[in-house]
Amino acid sequence: MRTLAVALCVVLCVVLGPVAAQGLQVWNRVVINEVFYYPMGEDAWNEYVELLNAGGSVAFLDGAVITDEGTDGMPEGVFRFPGRHGEFTHRIEPGEHVLIAVDAVWGGIEPDLSSADWEFWHPGDDHDNPAVPNIVLCSGADSDIALANAGDGLLIATGEDTLAAIDCWTVVDGVNWGGVSDPVPISWTDCVDADVDGGCTQGSCICRCPWGADHNASSEDDWFIGIPTPGEWNIPQQPNTCSARVPEGPSWGVIKAMFR
Repeated sequence: MRTLAVALCVVLCVVLGPVAAQGLQVWNRVVINEVFYYPMGEDAWNEYVELLNAGGSVAFLDGAVITDEGTDGMPEGVFRFPGRHGEFTHRIEPGEHVLIAVDAVWGGIEPDLSSADWEFWHPGDDHDNPAVPNIVLCSGADSDIALANAGDGLLIATGEDTLAAIDCWTVVDGVNWGGVSDPVPISWTDCVDADVDGGCTQGSCICRCPWGADHNASSEDDWFIGIPTPGEWNIPQQPNTCSARVPEGPSWGVIKAMFR
C-alpha cells in the first residue's frame, strides 16, 4: 500500500506540477511588513518597502504589482515584478522577507540599501543599481515611486489588474498611514485596512506586528512605529506593544475568495 501511495504521488506531481506552489493569490499570506517612508537625509535614496510571507506555503511574485497610486490620473505609478501572474520564478518562502528599495544605492546614511532584493525603477531619471533586479513601472506617471511623509498608502496585488485604481478583488495586502486624504483621497481604503493614525516621525518607520499579524479590522491594530530593520524581523518598541491583540481571523484574501 505504501508503494502504491508513493507511486500515485509521483504520478500526480508529474501531471499536476508543484501543487503547493502557485502564483500570488489573494488568499496568500504575503503581507507588507515594513515601510520606511520618512528617512533622514536624501529621502528617496533611503526609502524601502519590505514584504513577508507570513503563510505556510511558497508563493510566487511573478507579475505581481505594487503601487501607491490611488486613482487614475494621480502623479504616481504602478510597478510590476518580472514575469506574468501564475508563473513560478520569483519565489518567496514561508517566513522569508523581501526588501525592495526605492533606490538600491548607498545613500550616505543608514540604512545601506545597495544589497536590497529588488528596487523600484522607471525609465526616466532614476538611480539604478545594475546589481539589483528591478520592479519596473508598467502604468501611470513616468516617475519613481514616491512615499509621502504626511499621508499615503501602499498595496500589493496579484497583477491581474495593472491599472489604477487597482481592483479590490486582486489586492493581497495594503496599508495606509497619516492623513491619506491629503493630497487626494486614496480609493484603496475601500480594499484594505484603515489608517495608521498619525504615521511615524522622521527616522522611524511603520512596522507590522510579529509575525505578520493581520486582523483585517484596522491598520492601527497590526502596526507600530519602530526602528528600521530592513530584511530582519520587526522589533516592537515596548514588550507589550503587540501583545494585547485579539485572536487573528481569516486573512483578507480568504474573506474575499469566499464571496467571489
